[in-house]
Amino acid sequence: MGWTPTSSFLFTKPRKDSGQAPGYGEGTGTGELDLGSLTDLSAKVVRDGDTYSLKWTAPDGEGQYALFVYWMHGTGEIFEPSTSKNYTINYVDRYGVDALKDYWEANVLTPELKETMRRNGRGEIYMDSLELASYGAAGVLWGHHFKDEFRTRRGYDVTRYLPVVSWDRTRHDSNKPPEFDYAPTSGTDTGRVQKIRNDVNQTFSELYEENVLKPLQAWLHGLGMKLRAEPSYGMVYEISTPAKYLDGVETETFAQNGDLDVYRGMLGSAHMYGRPFSSETGAVGGRNYYYDMDYWTRIAYLQFAGGVNRTVFHGYSAIEGSEADTHWPGHEGMYSFFSERFGGRQPASLMYPEWTQMLGRIQKVLRQGKPRRDLAILRADNAFISYGQPRANTPAENSYFMNDKPYFWRDLALQHAGYTYDYFSPQLLEDADNVRLTRDELQPDGPGYQAVILYQDSLELSAAKRLLTIAKGGLPVLFVNNTSEIRSHEGPEIAYDMAASTTRFTGDSEEELGRVVARIKKLRNVGEVDRAEDALAALKRLGVEPRVAYAAPNDTIMTISRLDEKAKILYTFAYNFKFEKNKGKDATAFTLSMAGRGKPHTIDAWTGTLDPVGTYVTDGGHTKVELSLKPGEAAVLALELKDRSPHTHAVATTADRVIEDGSRLSVLATRSGTYTTTLSDGRKASTRVRVPDPIPLERWDLTVQDWNEGERKVNTETKFGHETKEVYYTTKKTDLSFPDSRLVPWKDLPATEAQLSRLAGDNPSMSHVSGIGTYETTFRLPRGWARANGAYLRIGSTNGDQDRVVVNGHQAPGLDLRTLQVDVTDLLRADGENTVQVTVATTLTNRLLQRGYETQGGVQGYGVTGGVSIVPYTVAEVADAAR
Repeated sequence: MGWTPTSSFLFTKPRKDSGQAPGYGEGTGTGELDLGSLTDLSAKVVRDGDTYSLKWTAPDGEGQYALFVYWMHGTGEIFEPSTSKNYTINYVDRYGVDALKDYWEANVLTPELKETMRRNGRGEIYMDSLELASYGAAGVLWGHHFKDEFRTRRGYDVTRYLPVVSWDRTRHDSNKPPEFDYAPTSGTDTGRVQKIRNDVNQTFSELYEENVLKPLQAWLHGLGMKLRAEPSYGMVYEISTPAKYLDGVETETFAQNGDLDVYRGMLGSAHMYGRPFSSETGAVGGRNYYYDMDYWTRIAYLQFAGGVNRTVFHGYSAIEGSEADTHWPGHEGMYSFFSERFGGRQPASLMYPEWTQMLGRIQKVLRQGKPRRDLAILRADNAFISYGQPRANTPAENSYFMNDKPYFWRDLALQHAGYTYDYFSPQLLEDADNVRLTRDELQPDGPGYQAVILYQDSLELSAAKRLLTIAKGGLPVLFVNNTSEIRSHEGPEIAYDMAASTTRFTGDSEEELGRVVARIKKLRNVGEVDRAEDALAALKRLGVEPRVAYAAPNDTIMTISRLDEKAKILYTFAYNFKFEKNKGKDATAFTLSMAGRGKPHTIDAWTGTLDPVGTYVTDGGHTKVELSLKPGEAAVLALELKDRSPHTHAVATTADRVIEDGSRLSVLATRSGTYTTTLSDGRKASTRVRVPDPIPLERWDLTVQDWNEGERKVNTETKFGHETKEVYYTTKKTDLSFPDSRLVPWKDLPATEAQLSRLAGDNPSMSHVSGIGTYETTFRLPRGWARANGAYLRIGSTNGDQDRVVVNGHQAPGLDLRTLQVDVTDLLRADGENTVQVTVATTLTNRLLQRGYETQGGVQGYGVTGGVSIVPYTVAEVADAAR
């Protein structure tokens, strides 16, 4: 990869520091040139061996003349460390993938391995983000046949336009717009130059898909493997069209941060092609070993709300490594700077089984049936937002999205009303073999988009023609004028006037595009508005309502839904996503209105239990459920849409909840009182309930197990005539006992000198300790504990660390890190003592801070704090509520 074969050019009046305004989605030029004066002199170049010469006289006349010479060379990009020279492959020509295949076939894929992969059926190759660069003179990554391919595909020679398509770097990021070498002196040429640049980017995208992804996928399929990739970003390749040649589309928390508006730009293509949407989760700069399990839970939930249904955690490293580069707690395969180390070196790994089961349950829900999305918003993107977010907006909890600042569709009224939407290129509409359409839905076997929105000013002519066919089929289409979007953090907002008013490519006719768009706009199911904030009302006029709506607009809840048509169940994941921005604030109460009439249930992801929702309302074709979620808390609902005869149920209660068991309705209350339950037939029933008082658990026998460096171990292996040596360190675990202790952070525990002397390091302190804490206490239930009584164990705080509850030797169901409440009714003894054990597993932050490890943040307050209590509840039948 590199530049074109040697060529030279003439142009007039180049001027530096032109201040040229950026074109559509692009950047400035460091100078200007007369586009009409560009002359290709390549045919006049004479080659003599390795020497090239040009004899040419500039024409007479006023003005400055400049000669440009371009050549092609290898990028010189290699990966180290490596057992041999490891070059980055060519991502433009077919040669790169051929070289990769040849190497794997010769050196990796033994017959035995091939057979194992075929039997396994789960193998895949994963392609990370495109971090391609040149270590020589370069301005654009090129290819041996790019000029020929460009001429064939675009119909003209790109050579004479190289000064306006070459730019200040080879790799794209989101910091600032690309700064092209030159922009046209004439403003009338600005649009033409942008179309030339679009032609170049489109050609790159097509070659990337056809010469890299397509043959690589075909080869892997022949081996019984799949291709998963983080496509396009890092380069100027289109972000959504590559999904056709992928088996899985992947985003990441590091590049896309917590910006769900950016996730939508990849989710659309995954939905259009029915691909899993995964995420490289957890890479945070400077915070290795720092984040607790509550944080990782909230990040996973955020991604689920953004459409991710496969979480791939970032940063696992083997504990062994070279002697020079390996220290306790283990080798840093991803450098010490990047998080995270999900493995046995973490105390929190004790809790991974319960935690991953919880995540697995949600992911299973998010893979059922087919996705249900409301809107397809068409947009082209050869400059996808990735990397380079402002420091104040990283990591994910500080992102633009968390601050109500979307990048692309800027008006949040649709999101706040409950509409779900994806972005993808209009070119996806042209894939006739993939696109399905009914009068009401685009991709009915997939996301089932109910309408299409266009807001950018350019549109491919071929896509416009396809959109005309789709609109004629009855699908609502909305044109939104006078919009803007963000394409770089340090650049200006990109403003658009009329949606779909200009072509993207030089080969498309502006006049023909105008005629096609005019025909679309004449259809009854098509609308047009001049402000983004008018889109909500326009969609409603077109009859497009969100499938899962909010009774009142809110800016804290996100939902994502799946429909299992065979089982007739609509699944919805709802998340209060501003987990850090709204930390400490009250829970958000809201009413979720789901399309379809049926019986709603909740799925407890931590325990796997399925419970009928006690109070709900059926209204017209919708089922409405009232929910309340704390910041960072999620709920999973399953709406059973199977036909059933109407029955009396509860629609509201003043108790904690209503329990439905066959024909019986009962209320559950944690305080004594008289509770009113309203039934669906309009009746109201009063239920008097007596509940025992809560039982505070104030004193505990606590054992803190401190984790620190243990013995150094050496593994030596001789193979193929070479001896290799790797080292690792065991972990020394020191128990410190604090009998009859109050619930205070570990750093504030009254350790004795004798206890501290057992800790390694200078000036040992409890603020250095990280590890596992085990709390144990006993209590008795009050006399006369009735059969109708039950009890929750409620914990004030675990300071973000996951814990495990054991009552009378039996482990309680998984403890939700947001609610910190678990039902222990079935584990209690009505007579005699009850023993409760709570185990908390921390990060390694405090110990690594003491050891001088490079991690940000201060000492963390580990342990159970804020009080623990047994909270009794009583279940009482609602009189006269039999159905």
